[in-house]
Amino acid sequence: MKSFYGQNRTVLTHDIANHFGTPKSQFRADLLYRNIYKYQALEPSHFEGLSEDVKKWFFNAYYLDIPLEIEDLQLSTHDGSVKFAMRLKSDGRLVESVLIPERGRLTQCISTQVGCAQACRFCQTGRMGLMRSLTTEEIIGQVLLAERWRRENPTASVSGYKNITNIVYMGMGEPLDNIDNVINSTNIFCDNLGLNFSPNKVTISTVGLLPALNTILEKTSVAIALSLHSPFEAERSKIMPVNVKNPITEVIEVIKNHSKKRTNRSFMVQYTLLRGINDTKEHAHALVTLLKEVPAKINLIPLNEHEGASFRRPDLGRVYAFQQELKQAGMVATVRLSKGRDIQAACGQLIQDKVSK
Repeated sequence: MKSFYGQNRTVLTHDIANHFGTPKSQFRADLLYRNIYKYQALEPSHFEGLSEDVKKWFFNAYYLDIPLEIEDLQLSTHDGSVKFAMRLKSDGRLVESVLIPERGRLTQCISTQVGCAQACRFCQTGRMGLMRSLTTEEIIGQVLLAERWRRENPTASVSGYKNITNIVYMGMGEPLDNIDNVINSTNIFCDNLGLNFSPNKVTISTVGLLPALNTILEKTSVAIALSLHSPFEAERSKIMPVNVKNPITEVIEVIKNHSKKRTNRSFMVQYTLLRGINDTKEHAHALVTLLKEVPAKINLIPLNEHEGASFRRPDLGRVYAFQQELKQAGMVATVRLSKGRDIQAACGQLIQDKVSK
């Protein structure tokens, strides 16, 4: 048996065709998706429009158990964010996921790996190293589990929203290091019979791994957020070791070329400001030069400090001065004051030190 939540509709259709033959295989796959994702049917008696032999086959071939469980959670008293520690049932390891309410949106930040191999110097997750990548069903399961928790806790700060509205792959791990499962999960998230997210409501954040960046741009239509953090090659390599083999100029060239093909594609640049390191006028001007041919929106993120961090957060005056330099040069730049800082749920703060059971 295998998890239903790891199968996109094309794979499900193929499985049905192998067992019953091609006629009606697409129709049956559509009904299964609709019953499970739209109506939350989990028992054969709750499935509508399907014959008994199809139901019997399905429950012999697939299971509907969510492959994670909530180990712990923390509620922010500042902004209503909820951080979940989710235990993976297959091996007991923990990942974190965060629900973030803001201005009519409810965003879920999801993880793609246990730990991360990229070792960005300002990021807590990078200190863990990489333990393993998540399966498709473990990625999808984070959203299913959070939605179930919301239904069971109607008085929680995040339960007043009808649905989770946005998905950001900005939790633990580098999504492009787990590209096959990430692409498969976006197909399920954005399937109109699946979880039915619009592609522009799903964002994949990446340090810019090549050639995987090309692949994600070609095979998905979701939004891309590039973690940049310095416009200078040597400095970026010190902050982000990934830059040694994936120079930022080459990464930007890939994005530039793709933006010419897909003029409606949304590109975001994430720039974490580190006091006295990358927050000078020279950095702002170099950033403008680097991005001058890219239709990018720049998100400025003052460092979210954490235990063991060797960098410091700049004061807000410096942050807004940096923003002004960019705006005066014609760039679209916003300052993002991260949610969930009081529960260590902000960008760069996710880490799990608990040992597996």
